[in-house]
Amino acid sequence: MTTARQARTIFRPLASRHADFAYTGGRELWLTPIRHTVSSVFLDRTSNSDAFRVRWAILASFIPTPNRFESIGNCAGDLYPFDQTRFAYWHWSDSATVERAISVIETNALPHLRSLSGLERWAAYYRETFPIALAGFPDERLLLDIALGNLQAARSQLTELLPHFRENKHPDQPIYQYMRSLILPVAEPLLADDRPALAAILHGWESENIRGAKLEPYWEPTPFPLERAPV
Repeated sequence: MTTARQARTIFRPLASRHADFAYTGGRELWLTPIRHTVSSVFLDRTSNSDAFRVRWAILASFIPTPNRFESIGNCAGDLYPFDQTRFAYWHWSDSATVERAISVIETNALPHLRSLSGLERWAAYYRETFPIALAGFPDERLLLDIALGNLQAARSQLTELLPHFRENKHPDQPIYQYMRSLILPVAEPLLADDRPALAAILHGWESENIRGAKLEPYWEPTPFPLERAPV
């Protein structure tokens, strides 16, 4: 399995060459500053100690997750070795792996992640590129629309969701309880069009996600699009 020591051979040179890359140890490299999205490049282990994958991912920083940032979200992709177009596995036994991985990250991942800075730009890309953004995770779709200030769309979603979650129908189902914990706190202020209350909830969740994490020094709390004056 790929170790943090092996990851350092790729990530330390990148962090030293690019001021907006932060390496905090482990198998992840972060794009900074951190605002309402968290962008990373990470090494994904396999059962073969020689094989690993290089991946990028972007997730919202304000949506509570059971495992914080240990589980990267669904806006993600693979970075392929130069001599492969279908298979994403890299091999430590290849003497060119470190140099090639650094080059691929610099050439492909870094410009891509930089181009998607800002919640609105990322949300548009996520929804255009990943079908799951529109078809799955209704609780996360609801929160993203709230953060973007699309309150009419959010209220439409809430109308469908609230009857299923207002009563605690499945107290023993963790996924149901997780979704309920996201939907119920925003329901009343969303129906009341209370933007300051909604913003306070999202800022609180973002703070809980990031404070105490290795990412905290690179976090810049900023207003959500929600907090702009409605058009």
